[in-house]
Amino acid sequence: MSLTEISLFKLLLTPWMLKAFWAPFVDKYGTKKSWLGWSMVGLIFTCLTGACTPPQNIVPLAGVLFLFNLLTSTQDIAVDGIAIHVLSESELGYGNIAQVVGYKLGSIFGGGVLTWLSDYMEWSSLLFSLAIAYVISLMNVAVLVPQTEDGKKESEKKDSSEEEIAEKVTKKVWILQHYTEIFQSPGTLWMIGFVLLYKLGEQGALNMLPMFLIDKGIPASTVGFWTGVVGQVLSIFGSIVGGAAVSGTSVTISFLQNVCAFRLVPMLFTTLVIFSWVDSSQVCFILAIISMCLMLLVSGIVTTATFTLMMQCSKRAPSHVQASHYTTLATLEVVGKLLFSVSLGSVTDAIGYENVFILFLVLTTLVISFLQSCPQDLIHHQEEVSVKDKSE
Repeated sequence: MSLTEISLFKLLLTPWMLKAFWAPFVDKYGTKKSWLGWSMVGLIFTCLTGACTPPQNIVPLAGVLFLFNLLTSTQDIAVDGIAIHVLSESELGYGNIAQVVGYKLGSIFGGGVLTWLSDYMEWSSLLFSLAIAYVISLMNVAVLVPQTEDGKKESEKKDSSEEEIAEKVTKKVWILQHYTEIFQSPGTLWMIGFVLLYKLGEQGALNMLPMFLIDKGIPASTVGFWTGVVGQVLSIFGSIVGGAAVSGTSVTISFLQNVCAFRLVPMLFTTLVIFSWVDSSQVCFILAIISMCLMLLVSGIVTTATFTLMMQCSKRAPSHVQASHYTTLATLEVVGKLLFSVSLGSVTDAIGYENVFILFLVLTTLVISFLQSCPQDLIHHQEEVSVKDKSE
């Protein structure tokens, strides 16, 4: 398959681009715990369906993958809703360590371990293994996840709070008012621009470097080991460092400016490796792996710090839209990466690896300039929280 055809499979991630449209319904109806539990049930049945679907049948396989993304994107709304209500300002960094590191450990299992096992196990056995993982997760949800204010307690408050809101939004559709309050929250528009831009160069390089190595004759299993296992371990370590650095009294914007500036180092190093590549050179391969691992380490730091900044921004929104506010930011964060990655194959086929990596370098540089335009009210809010935490 061409790079263009492979990239088009990312369109199956469309539910992650659209989840903000049904986030208000997850916010308004039922409890976050119930949404989380039923999404797990759906994933179990999706795994069982996938186990009965031969991977050679592309259309049914695409349907299974689409269901995975529909259910997990809905699940993500519920998880974010729980987190935004449970975590205090000083806990946001550590809370994002838990969320980011958690999904990266899942990536190692699904994208690394199961991919490696695919050489030794049948397709159906792999999907049954994944179903068992979701059964265990469902039991954890039932036993460990509490009913927060987002669930039963908030449902008891709905009548009075909705009556007050209804008086203000007479004859307006509630969902339109919901989105209006989201986008009018302080710092939201700037935050949207940032999450759409901040990962483009880095994501492009991390997507296309493995394809470049495979095209140069490096075995896919070798590339998969370094990107899916070793690289993710480094990314997890970076996420822990990033979350710890912005927890407590740290000012997230200043930290992000410094880390994004440092991110230019592995990006420039990777570009130089692409330009100076010599076929069958073990040295070039080692340098490429080193640059990729360093970029994944920095990527983990940037990701957790950004998600913490997103939660800080969502905390400034009205309490009854905070979960949808964060989900909207998280959705747009995915949209920026997904739309760009879908076009990557075509762009690379058209202009070549060397030129596309120059594009990634330029995009990474633009992020540093964009951070300089951060609204003052968002910066001042962080400073106020930092002073408050010190006084406590």
